[in-house]
Amino acid sequence: GFVVKGRSGNYTTAEDVLICTAWKKISQDASIGSDQTVNTYWQRIKEYFDERNTSGHFRSSDSLRQRWST
Repeated sequence: GFVVKGRSGNYTTAEDVLICTAWKKISQDASIGSDQTVNTYWQRIKEYFDERNTSGHFRSSDSLRQRWST
């Protein structure tokens, strides 16, 4: 078999809200602060997002980061 890779669907409103919630939660984590790389920061946001995302869409940390910049 093979896996078809492609673009996931558009972000839902719930996913947009979840990105905002994840960003707020991770950015306000005083135990980590600013002592982390940008990749680590967005990986932590992705982990938070993945634990709570019910859309069924896979979102990479790069995808989340690009969506946030929108």
